[in-house]
Amino acid sequence: MAMLRYNVDVSKGLVNGAIGHITEIIWPCFRRAQISDTDIPSVRIDFGKDGVHLIQPKAVQFPAKYSHGTAERRMLPIILRWAYTQYTKCSVVLSSMPLYT
Repeated sequence: MAMLRYNVDVSKGLVNGAIGHITEIIWPCFRRAQISDTDIPSVRIDFGKDGVHLIQPKAVQFPAKYSHGTAERRMLPIILRWAYTQYTKCSVVLSSMPLYT
């Protein structure tokens, strides 16, 4: 399972926290032929009721340390999802939850 870490397309339901199954990894060239940092694979994820979508790598720019310009990072906006509780599975964010002992 994988979880999105960025709002890719809100109208399609591809928002931060959406959970799906990776169905395909698409490499731009053969793995052994990758020579640059831009050769990041795309992934196809099945989000259930929201359908199967292709997630592309995303470039994020942020200020570098000590005011030395900007730095850019290219990455897939997903993380692996190993376990989840019923509360995250239902896409509910709770500010507090009572515990009964």
